[in-house]
Amino acid sequence: MDSSVLQNPSDPDATYRFKAGRRHRSYAANITEAVSEKGSVVMDYQYDVNTRSDESFIRESIGNSPVNDEAVAIITDGAYSSSETDRLAAVKNIGVLATGLSGRKPREILSEFRLSGDGKDVVSCPEGHAPKSSSFIHQSGLIRVTFLRCECEGCPHQAECRPVLKKRTARMYISLSSRQKVLDRQGMGDEEKETLSLIGRIRNGIETVPSLIRNKYHVERMPVRGKLRTKQFFGFKIAALNFTKMLRSIRGKELCRAFQD
Repeated sequence: MDSSVLQNPSDPDATYRFKAGRRHRSYAANITEAVSEKGSVVMDYQYDVNTRSDESFIRESIGNSPVNDEAVAIITDGAYSSSETDRLAAVKNIGVLATGLSGRKPREILSEFRLSGDGKDVVSCPEGHAPKSSSFIHQSGLIRVTFLRCECEGCPHQAECRPVLKKRTARMYISLSSRQKVLDRQGMGDEEKETLSLIGRIRNGIETVPSLIRNKYHVERMPVRGKLRTKQFFGFKIAALNFTKMLRSIRGKELCRAFQD
């Protein structure tokens, strides 16, 4: 079903999106939470149709931010990160740090594949073999590359590359974002790696906010319809969340555990 098709006659603003194997018919929200040693508070939120990308949300947020005198870090997941986002953030003295809470760890072998000048084609594999074919998939940011089966079968890197062996060829996909993460991590010092580990632990706590507003504040069951009205009620629920955070802070219970270890 196309996203422009009317989803609900009582809510004509709602849009349709198929994501992560599930169908969604409603809106999307993005929350910005500030975290320190003393606690956390939701500073801002964005609310729009669910066909908007995460990257567009963070670009809008960065665009509305003032230029900071001191460096500020924004911790996000990989969907928010891109070179264009990093460029816009650098102008405002903001660092966008993308972390992953779950999923597969990027394969170190990806950094040993040589790419073309535009970074969208594979020139050679770690063993120096040129691919039989290489094509870039814009929608997913993957490079689909095939080698001759005889080149991959029995190769010392076969277990790391994990190619799919066909009758005459071997096929694999290379994620440019995963490859970049491996390269970035390889260029880090011990202190930077320790900081990245701490950031991941902070995000564990931040990631509870979407679950909390769904299960405790029931944001998916609004008593009104329409984008403007549901956005207003969403704001009320965020205010209630911050009020609870304030009470817990007064009682000494609102602390970021990542800073306590």
